Amino acid sequence: MKKSILLLAICALALGACRSLRIRDFHTNEAIPQRLPRLGLLVHERSFLDAFFADIDRDVLLLSNGDGPYIPSPWEVYHRTDLTLSDVFQVLENDLQDNINLSGGEKHGNARFKLLYYEQRNAGWGLLFPSIATFGVANLLGMPCIIYRVDVELQMEITDVHGTVLNRYSAPGSGKGKVAAYHGYGVYPALRKANLVAVQDALSSIKTKMTADIPALTEQLSR
Repeated sequence: MKKSILLLAICALALGACRSLRIRDFHTNEAIPQRLPRLGLLVHERSFLDAFFADIDRDVLLLSNGDGPYIPSPWEVYHRTDLTLSDVFQVLENDLQDNINLSGGEKHGNARFKLLYYEQRNAGWGLLFPSIATFGVANLLGMPCIIYRVDVELQMEITDVHGTVLNRYSAPGSGKGKVAAYHGYGVYPALRKANLVAVQDALSSIKTKMTADIPALTEQLSR
């Protein structure tokens, strides 16, 4: 079943999955009511990489067969770990600069991010049956082959210049990315899109939770 989905995804790419990630995908305009003094960015890389590698490990198990296990190519590993981690850094840095920080002045502390939970799955299993029944004609007409869904729980800590945690927030987030001809993404861009939206969704909830604490955080960071 998993192999059938991957085959259909390859067909979608051949038919012209033309969407790609753009600069605007890495930005949002959801600013907090009052900006905090400038913060540096710290990311717990291991929490993200462990999640991304675990996702590859699941595919190794799912795609194993009598001829031996499925071995991801270096290209696949790069797209699903290194490039995805780079996406995370870019989204977090952009949100910090666009929506949380004051743009100038000396650094008063750090925003530390850690991934507490990650799950990636295909939310479009029902699409497999019409794809097979129509021998891919439905996909030729634009029906998605795969709809990646990513669920995360993101943690954000605000620390002062001495590393003291002033406040800690966490929130869930979810995102989707479609693999489809013409209007959809390719396999890896669709997964990257789902990751981006999930992280941005969690950040949106975190910023909402922060609102009541902004005056106290501003005072503590300004000392």
